[in-house]
Amino acid sequence: MMQMPVPDSKEKFKRIEMHIHSFSLRFQFKYRTDFDVFGFIALAQAQGFTGVNISANGPGYRDLGGTTDAHFEKIKNALTESGMRCEIDTSDTRLENLLKMLDVASKVNAECLRVYTKYPPPLQSQITRTVEDLRAVIPALERTGITLVFENHEDFQGKVIADILSQVHHPLVRALYDYGNSQMVGEEPLDALDAMAPFVTTVHVKDHVVVAGPEHAWGNWWVQGVPMGQGRLPIMEQTERLYDGGLRRFCFENVWGYAAPLKSHTVPQSDCFVIDQTTPYLNGADLPKEVALDLEWKAFEQAWGWYKTALTQQQYRVAHPL
Repeated sequence: MMQMPVPDSKEKFKRIEMHIHSFSLRFQFKYRTDFDVFGFIALAQAQGFTGVNISANGPGYRDLGGTTDAHFEKIKNALTESGMRCEIDTSDTRLENLLKMLDVASKVNAECLRVYTKYPPPLQSQITRTVEDLRAVIPALERTGITLVFENHEDFQGKVIADILSQVHHPLVRALYDYGNSQMVGEEPLDALDAMAPFVTTVHVKDHVVVAGPEHAWGNWWVQGVPMGQGRLPIMEQTERLYDGGLRRFCFENVWGYAAPLKSHTVPQSDCFVIDQTTPYLNGADLPKEVALDLEWKAFEQAWGWYKTALTQQQYRVAHPL
């Protein structure tokens, strides 16, 4: 009698890659003299991540920590030696910036470049100018093989992101879905995911609450980052939907101490937008240096611990790609 093959026990696991974003430890980068991009790469490897996403906005390319070809070569070598994959973050879709940052991304062997628009309203002008920029950079993307990912940052709802990418219509211009940024424009996060899903190749996993805080142009509601598991985002439902849609690379982002104005007078009647009465408004940048360092590190440990446990409970396994 023919014996049926015994399934490999590994088949019960859902294998995914997990990057860590440098924003997760932004105060360590800012205040510590013993922490830099190389320490970050080493920490990522030690904590079980499979790659790093590095913010390169601002002077000295921010968390990259240098501007020379020799420095980029050292980063590339550190990534190779540790087996870490890499994505680079920039903002500003203007062609001059994208070409400059694609050059940097190539030199550190990054696979993706994140961007979002910085054009001011009105909306149609933002859309038109962004589409023009993304179309203009396509020859450089084809030359380098780098994927440009356009994020739902704090300006566009998911359907606008989808409209922009539909107009550009190129396999190297895709979407980065942020688990919570749609809140800043009064959009339910799962609605943003539904709109963006056909284009998503990368994500930022995080947690938020909505709190009352200082007055701003739209009122006094703020979207505030908290350690994962302590907020109101449907993190595991989002993760499951993305996995079922084919996504295999996720990026953990600790956003403790981050706050952004909620720029909408109307919001969905959902748990994500319930005003949190127990969490006070907090901008980590306003805290004394030592306090910010300590609380950020504790938030990182809490958040990563929570997400690892939640992933394990739903049969995910973080591992390098086969």
